[in-house]
Amino acid sequence: MNKHIQIGKPAPLFTASSTKGLINLSDYAGKWVILFCNPTEFNAWRKNELIYLMKHAKVFNEKDIEFLPISMDPNALHLQWFYGNARLGTYSMPFPIIDDRNGDISQLYDIEPLGTNRNTTPSMHAYIIAPDQTLVKVITYPNLGSVQLNELLSTVTNLQSQYRPQIHNVNNQPSGNNPLCPTQPIVGTYVLGNPANVDAHLLDFVIYAFALINDDGSLTVYSTRYLKELANLRLENPYLRVIMAIGGWGADGFSDASLTPTSRYNFAREAKRWVDQYDLDGIDIDWEYPGSSVSGIRSRPEDRENFTLLLTALRDVLGSDAWISVAGTGEESYIRNVEIANIAPIINYFNLMAYDFTAGETGETAGRHQSNLFPSELGLGNNSVDTQVNNLINAGMPASQILMGIPFYGRYGATQTKTYDDLRKNYLNKNGYRVLWDNVAKAPYIVDPDGNFAYSYDNLLSIYFKGLYIAENCLGGMFAWQAGMDQANILTNAMSQAIRDIDQLEDLLAKSYYLDTNNEQ
Repeated sequence: MNKHIQIGKPAPLFTASSTKGLINLSDYAGKWVILFCNPTEFNAWRKNELIYLMKHAKVFNEKDIEFLPISMDPNALHLQWFYGNARLGTYSMPFPIIDDRNGDISQLYDIEPLGTNRNTTPSMHAYIIAPDQTLVKVITYPNLGSVQLNELLSTVTNLQSQYRPQIHNVNNQPSGNNPLCPTQPIVGTYVLGNPANVDAHLLDFVIYAFALINDDGSLTVYSTRYLKELANLRLENPYLRVIMAIGGWGADGFSDASLTPTSRYNFAREAKRWVDQYDLDGIDIDWEYPGSSVSGIRSRPEDRENFTLLLTALRDVLGSDAWISVAGTGEESYIRNVEIANIAPIINYFNLMAYDFTAGETGETAGRHQSNLFPSELGLGNNSVDTQVNNLINAGMPASQILMGIPFYGRYGATQTKTYDDLRKNYLNKNGYRVLWDNVAKAPYIVDPDGNFAYSYDNLLSIYFKGLYIAENCLGGMFAWQAGMDQANILTNAMSQAIRDIDQLEDLLAKSYYLDTNNEQ
């Protein structure tokens, strides 16, 4: 085991024929895999080993472990056995048998063929591959039976409990869809409450909301169970980054935590304790807002400088590879109270809350867009996502570090909000309400039966235009507030496509338009 494979390094990928068609090892990313290889002719020993594997397959599959036995028989005699017995119903075959008669896979895995002597019983090699397709262990057995498989199950279960996929530095990503952009954009969501509907395969990161700062400086969360469940989503997507957000609207304690060197480093060490205990990738700071008591929290004039110092302490304690992000706005009032250019080198991302533009509005101005991409007559003055993005860039935040926020809810000023699920059920061209489109703002809105502005919200089309904007302006990506408001993952899927494959989203929108047009005729 030295030429091609090493423990802790990527397992060699291969494509091969099998009893279930063409097999690509890369297709098993996200699952634990055990490759079984015995370098000898397919004889009675090999048949018995397969039978033992069949009997234990269900127990392993329940733990998300896949079997991939490999036949190195130069005459592929396993096929005769398979078609003569398993396929006819004598045995249930819950896994493919891979054909390696030419020895290509065994060569990749440094296994020397031992000839075709029917009386020999060479060792069985078990290669354990983690969900990120790293080779984590190799075990050799003189023979394979129930005792060995029980031992193997115990070994893999222990590996799963200790498993931590490699963290990829967010500052060293491959080029994205726009070759002029320095990094590939990412997509994620905040999760407030039960994460049961979160689809890890659609996302690059999830942010647990929220941890709160206690009077003694310690942190508490709404639910440690939900935080653990988010971390466990890495079993589905080993590259998923799991972050804990501290703060939120009306959450106090930041001004005190950032006041002195002692308080800042105490805060940072407490944050690290949570990162270590729950195996997180980093921290998101949701101080709403430095230098402002508008939400009822304590503030001080020195919050501006202290915010930078708090983030510096957090970076010192968490280390250079940890994720640190900040949630804020691009409004001038926010930028005046934050040293944007100074925090940019410290953090990985600035999560632009590009929504709630009308959160404090009543009366006539309540009926305006809350998350319009560009200014328009239906917007609130000159406020728009584009305006706030440019404000941040002009203040010193690199475009590649800005994540654009998407609201998963509709808003009417300060008085009413509806989740996207509620909008779909009762308001999207239902019960007399109609959806209209502002082509200047690139934003949809809902009017009531009398034609009055009812709700501003985001849909697939507005997310499509925001995806184009992100690519054209080399932004860092997109996130949502928040997953629980879109239980069917309709908007989440649109975000994922807008970032990863916008042509697919465009095709979906084109087909939807075609169907709607035909239905109107």
